[in-house]
Amino acid sequence: MRTILFTGKGGVGKTTIAAATALRIAGQGQRTLVVSTDPAHSLGDAFDTKLANSPVRIQENLWAKEINALVELSANWDVLHRFFSTLIKSAGGLSDIISEEMAVPPGMDEVFGLMEIYNARESGAYDCMVIDCAPTAQTLRLLSLPDVARWWIKKILPMERKIAKTIRPIRKTILGLPIPTDEVYDKIETLFEEIGRLHSLLTDPEVSSVRLVMNPEKVVIDESRRAFTYLNLYSYPIDCVIVNRIMPPKAGRSYFREWRKAQIKYLEEIRDCFAPLPILESYLMKNEIFGKQLLSEMAKAIYKDLNPMEVFHKGQPQKFTKEGEKYVFSLDLPFLEKKDFELLKDDNHLLLSTGNVRREILLPDMLVRYEIEKAAFTGEQLKVVFAKGD
Repeated sequence: MRTILFTGKGGVGKTTIAAATALRIAGQGQRTLVVSTDPAHSLGDAFDTKLANSPVRIQENLWAKEINALVELSANWDVLHRFFSTLIKSAGGLSDIISEEMAVPPGMDEVFGLMEIYNARESGAYDCMVIDCAPTAQTLRLLSLPDVARWWIKKILPMERKIAKTIRPIRKTILGLPIPTDEVYDKIETLFEEIGRLHSLLTDPEVSSVRLVMNPEKVVIDESRRAFTYLNLYSYPIDCVIVNRIMPPKAGRSYFREWRKAQIKYLEEIRDCFAPLPILESYLMKNEIFGKQLLSEMAKAIYKDLNPMEVFHKGQPQKFTKEGEKYVFSLDLPFLEKKDFELLKDDNHLLLSTGNVRREILLPDMLVRYEIEKAAFTGEQLKVVFAKGD
């Protein structure tokens, strides 16, 4: 099963593009499920159809679903739901109704979205799954979950469980809060194990891709660069960038002239920042986009003769590895002249320049205290070694 995840800053149009992509794939005869993991659901609005927590048929070969964490927790993880509800009620003295509503820990929409990928793959019911992710920051937390889950299972959960088992015969609560039972710990461990299994699936570039959606605007580009860095850090394959809401040339006359000029400049910046990823473009349409007809037009404008199921780019343009106490940053730089190459680190930015080409790479926060020890080209790849500074 092919899995395609769309992410980007809130408001850039990723939900609409995810819906348009799913519609086009289904139109090619592929059984497609599109799922929204964003708690502020708008996927149903894009299709102009009321969606639910179970797949709703949009047309032949296409189903859509908006995940409701409360329903998922109650239906499949009742032990955890009852514990969280009791915990909140004990802590705050809230009513039963409010405790039920608040018994969904933050981020559970995204957690169940991850699990939906695994369940859909296991069912064999679909050829492709399209995920409309929450805005960038939440998506990065979502995609780091498999690594975090494995760490908790190995390091924290056994210790917590042992302490709880020792205390439970003596006291049922600590400071008025209930102590988790073995059944609760079993469910948490099962949940983390299922999330952990997803890592190999989501990092396999043959079956999974992340697509970054952005607008040609400074703030949006900056956030997208951060997302790009951290997605590479976690080894998630990004196969293209989709630039949405580009003003067509005829809109760049009179009132919108300056907007159009700024967008042209930012489009060049996007091509530089995200090379060698393919950049797909979507012009601002005349009408608000909702309903199957307009979504089909949008998909045609974005993909043209391309098949959205394809993997548009293979390989990781950026890669971070740890070697002993040092970090190695690898960057693909095809067709780049090696002579007169300059490299500079400024806080958490890596500045590269050669000839007329200048590129600024955002580094992970963990490298702020590290300095460049050496850099060298291996074929068409630049490798930069970072060692801890004073």
